Amino acid sequence: MNRIKAPLQKISNKFLSKNSFKKLLKINGSIAFLMCLIMFAFLAISVPKLFFNPFNIQALMFAIAPEGIVAIGMMILLISGVFDLSVGSVMAFAGLMTAMMLVAGLPIIVCIIIGLLVGVAIGFINGLLVEMAGINPLISTIGTMYIFRGATEFLMVGRSVDYNNFPEIFVNFGRKGFLGVYWMFWILIILVVVFTIFIVTRPTGKRLYFIGGNENLAKLMGIKKRKIRIGAYMISGLLAALAGILMTAKNDAANRYIGNVTHMNVIIACVIGGGSLNGGQGSIPGALFGIIFLSFLQNAFNLFDFESSMQRIILGFVLMAVVSVDGFMTLRRQKELGRI
Repeated sequence: MNRIKAPLQKISNKFLSKNSFKKLLKINGSIAFLMCLIMFAFLAISVPKLFFNPFNIQALMFAIAPEGIVAIGMMILLISGVFDLSVGSVMAFAGLMTAMMLVAGLPIIVCIIIGLLVGVAIGFINGLLVEMAGINPLISTIGTMYIFRGATEFLMVGRSVDYNNFPEIFVNFGRKGFLGVYWMFWILIILVVVFTIFIVTRPTGKRLYFIGGNENLAKLMGIKKRKIRIGAYMISGLLAALAGILMTAKNDAANRYIGNVTHMNVIIACVIGGGSLNGGQGSIPGALFGIIFLSFLQNAFNLFDFESSMQRIILGFVLMAVVSVDGFMTLRRQKELGRI
């Protein structure tokens, strides 16, 4: 056994070495950052009055913050080689649970904690389905997506209770800010810093890349793949719930449509930011830059008054391009490793 582990350990050390790891993160985030700069320059030059309008800046912050928070969890999953299509439903359901507790008169902090725990629980369920039951992430998370979206609609449609008019402190949590920046955007920045430090410095963070890059080798190395991936799903659920709670506070009402297309937006953003549907690569700043790029693109649609049909066509082409590039890069990596 030691004869097998020795060369494997050398491969592991090489993969997780400080220099190669930093190089990987730098490459993964730089392309998305460059795309953000190009979009920013285009909008700033073509429609400066509209783009720099204070109301437009506010709209951008509200668009970037919740999906950026969700994208952090999605990138962690993608790095480990899996994904989660239920994040939008988690946003809606956790927001509704928080709203129901607020209407019931519970303390605000207790309501928020309950909402966050709902997200963690759904993430744990997803992790069990994928890792313990062996169900494909596509099937398992589509299942939970429908279950909790349906549960949200069941609890809201045709009911006599209105889940709105929350305490001012809670609403301010979604609508107010500091130094001209909304609290939800500050939360996003803090989370990006925290999880970047975790990925770069902690052994568990680095093992995510190893699991996603070579699952079989990770097993031979004794890495607890199931435990780490279940934990990643729980983090994703927690962050999706947080985003849903923030959106509920901003709207001052529970909304069953929250997060309807979030799962697709964050997956596209994460792949733009250097992640891969095949795992083993990506960075947290890259996820943020991917969300910013998509938000700039959506903002351009609105500023130039594009028809909704044209918006879907362009987003479709963006999705196809992103998936094609991801497939090409994966194929190239497989050839380099001598697997094909």
